[in-house]
Amino acid sequence: MRKIAYLLIAGLFASGFLASIPGIAAASDRTKVSVSVLPQAYFVERVGGDRVKVQVMIPRGASPAIYEPTPQQLIMLADSKIYVKVGAPTFPFEKKHFNSILKKNRKMIVVNMSDGVEYRNSDPHVWVAPCTVRIAAGNIYHALSEIDPSGKGYYRKNLESFLRDIDELDGDIRTLLAGKKGCSFMVFHPAWGYFADQYGLKQAPVEVGGKAPSASRIKKIVDTAREKGIKIIFVQKGFDVRSAKIIAAEIGGKVMEIDPLEKDWLKNMKDIAETLSNVLKR
Repeated sequence: MRKIAYLLIAGLFASGFLASIPGIAAASDRTKVSVSVLPQAYFVERVGGDRVKVQVMIPRGASPAIYEPTPQQLIMLADSKIYVKVGAPTFPFEKKHFNSILKKNRKMIVVNMSDGVEYRNSDPHVWVAPCTVRIAAGNIYHALSEIDPSGKGYYRKNLESFLRDIDELDGDIRTLLAGKKGCSFMVFHPAWGYFADQYGLKQAPVEVGGKAPSASRIKKIVDTAREKGIKIIFVQKGFDVRSAKIIAAEIGGKVMEIDPLEKDWLKNMKDIAETLSNVLKR
């Protein structure tokens, strides 16, 4: 029975029947899209659905500051029709490697997902706030619709669903962080500036300019943490967090991992807001 079902489905694809249904495409017909980081794959898949196939350049657990694309990844770019950039001028991976990426496929359409975002100085983490991801989703929709006009209605429906989820997330975060405006949270790597700006929080980084803190700076950070009653230092995968552990020991606190590079962006943002709601103190 399974074999018969498989043959029937294969026959429908071969006849073009299933591929003609909006949102359903044979794997070979899907628009191949490359992105830099995992959350972008989530954005593209929410808008593109079954009509896209996404390749992520920076794998889970790798740091965008030091990751080098593999020869296999560069070869795979030859099949991509679109590259969705993070787009922030200071994003280290794209700043270092984008010219070599373009050389592998000069016909590839490049989309800056952050076109229209007001960039924070020296902060490339534009995907950590609902307001900036709303902009990114719209830019991705326009790019997919341009390269695949037959799927425009499908992409529009997916975009509207995604925007509703973003707006619901924004409401949930505001509820979770009610009464926390002006509160400070301490992070090792300053990846949460756009989130902090949207919700009226203050991000206190341990690392500044990609450099570990000096002894005198560690003392100032410890003093700040004690003054504000901070007991948690947030860290992310791929970074040397020894200085964060030293500070945590000094303040009688602990290090907690939160990752701005999780693929399931919607769930990750809600989880982080819940964590902040529990640890922020006025």
